[in-house]
Amino acid sequence: MAKDRTISEVFLVNGSTGDPLLYVDYPGRNNALLFDAGELGTLDAGRLGDLAAVFITHHHVDHFIGLDRIVRANLDQEKTLHLYGPEGTIRRVYDRITSYEHPFFPFQKVVFRVHELLEGRLRWADLDCARRFPEPEVAERALRGRVPVVHANDDLAVEAALVDHTVPCLAFALVEKPGAHPDAARLAEGPLRPGPWVARVLDLLRDGARPETPVEIDGGRFALGALAARYFTTSKGSRLAYITDTAWSESARPALLKLAHRAHRLYCDSYYAATELRQAQTYRHMTATQAAELATAARVEELVLIHFAPRYRGRYEQLLEEARSVFPRTSADLGTSEMRGPFSSSGRR
Repeated sequence: MAKDRTISEVFLVNGSTGDPLLYVDYPGRNNALLFDAGELGTLDAGRLGDLAAVFITHHHVDHFIGLDRIVRANLDQEKTLHLYGPEGTIRRVYDRITSYEHPFFPFQKVVFRVHELLEGRLRWADLDCARRFPEPEVAERALRGRVPVVHANDDLAVEAALVDHTVPCLAFALVEKPGAHPDAARLAEGPLRPGPWVARVLDLLRDGARPETPVEIDGGRFALGALAARYFTTSKGSRLAYITDTAWSESARPALLKLAHRAHRLYCDSYYAATELRQAQTYRHMTATQAAELATAARVEELVLIHFAPRYRGRYEQLLEEARSVFPRTSADLGTSEMRGPFSSSGRR
């Protein structure tokens, strides 16, 4: 799998066979993103503490059980951590957080801003540690479009859509904004290491500062233009789509196609082989063939299969070959995913 040049880390935490989790981070900035919150015991506190937003597809245990570690890793910070999910997310997150006794030290100033997406609406509430997590006060606004933007910063936007599962469920797409971005490969080569200066340079570049503008880094002074040429790249932006636990149905298809349209990479549910289409339809999952059909119709560059059912243990290549017969640019992370966490699924479907 080709490494994204503007992203320092993008990986499936548990591979294609464990709980679906996608971690995305950008060099020199504390703005990591996590898609789903299942078993995440291999993510250290540093990575979890860098999170700016978590995007939860639904509340089944294999997508939600890691929430406690996310909360714990961020309790001592002064930040707003955004969490997004389907209907019921505010109450579920609040109940999880308040099920614990907290010491409430003065330095614990984290705010968990929890959002839930409904048809045409976005609700949110702040769960404020400094206020000892009072009962959430829920606000709401209207959303337009089948696939609205729910989260955005200077680097990217995240789109979300309701899909067709046995419980309320979302799918997501990360869309990089065009313009200057850190080049992860060049930053890894050094000699300057990623740090707060990366964000300062980005701000200057986006504000149109002159090339000779000085930038102080660890006691040294460097010209903005030289830093831009050495460590940054100009990109049209790319799209990553993350789609899991949904049927390839008439009701979901328009949103799925829009989320995945011309994506650089599509991470897609492939729980079943095509021979078990009836099971897939019953439990509202995709087959490997349907994942490949989506990739073909959406004109994506690369398809990565995720969320294999445990019944295929030892024969995951069957699902890969099935998808490749429709969409040749298909891969999966079969490496050591079963060593990364103790769970490979939440059930025997």
